[in-house]
Amino acid sequence: MNNNPLVTVAIPVYNAERFLPSGLDSLWSQTYQNFEILLADDGSTDATPSLCDEIAAKDGRVRVLHYQHQGVGAMRNALVENAKGDYLYFFDIDDQIEPELLERNVEAMEEGGYDMIFFGFEVVNQQLNLKDQVRMSRHSVQTNDEFRDYYCNVLAGMDYGCGYLPTKFFRCSFLRPLFEGGNRFEHIPMHEDEIFLLGLFSHVERACALPDVFYHYIIYPKGNATTAFRRDGLDNTVRLYRKRMELYRTWVGDCPGLMKIYREQLLVAASCGLMKPQYYASSGMNAAEQLRYIAQTLALPEVRECAAHCRIPLADSPKSIFAKLMDSAFYSNRPLLFYAVCCLRDFHKKRKR
Repeated sequence: MNNNPLVTVAIPVYNAERFLPSGLDSLWSQTYQNFEILLADDGSTDATPSLCDEIAAKDGRVRVLHYQHQGVGAMRNALVENAKGDYLYFFDIDDQIEPELLERNVEAMEEGGYDMIFFGFEVVNQQLNLKDQVRMSRHSVQTNDEFRDYYCNVLAGMDYGCGYLPTKFFRCSFLRPLFEGGNRFEHIPMHEDEIFLLGLFSHVERACALPDVFYHYIIYPKGNATTAFRRDGLDNTVRLYRKRMELYRTWVGDCPGLMKIYREQLLVAASCGLMKPQYYASSGMNAAEQLRYIAQTLALPEVRECAAHCRIPLADSPKSIFAKLMDSAFYSNRPLLFYAVCCLRDFHKKRKR
């Protein structure tokens, strides 16, 4: 095997001037140095394009691609198309990685000949001042049947799901034929990474999970998809659910436990999305618009199907009268009651302060 394979670190950037220095520092400090950095600028309107060009002029390992604004899915597609490495690693520039990430993944790839590698990560919520780690036990599979069992029993039920693209490491000779065959990133603002990954799973033969926490996913008070309300957010979540169901039918087969996980994940996303208009000023919704949004969400066929087959507590503590009323309204498809209880709960919280 190659003793010093090239790794392409693929980075989409959009108005990222404040993150570029710290993000790239975590790459310069890697213990494995045979890598190229491929930056895809998505039509940034700040100093990002010039900063990227300046960095590339100083270091021959950096290449920059400039595009009109198209979205993260298009940028990830461009990165795959232009990658020159034996291995491919996607990195989000506003996060941080451990110095040994590339070295340890390359070593594992060279030893096991894997199609892809999974590893642990840390979620750092700066807004709530919380940290949460997700670790994996060392494990490897040698056939697609073994990988299917591992996905159903371990990966799909992981905290935060298994859709974070930067917590995976890919062999380009595995990824590229599937990409050229049509498994590309969709042009949507959320969940494009997990939808892409789901398209790979039925083709994985050899895979490995490493126990190390190499990635630090940082949730900022502003600047992440997870910290701002999006009116199309639930549409993308439903799209992800449909992709999961397609994978279930065509690859998984019969696994009631996995079906339950998929349904619960959609219910969590839908219920959280319903409460965001009240909490996120960026929604720009008045009361009538919020009520209409709740009614449309509760009426979605996918939400009703999931609600008919499983039930989870949606909000607050199980003892809260507000939580019980909201749960009842959600599962019985009563949007006006759901909205009224949200308002009463918020008023009650303000009075208690």
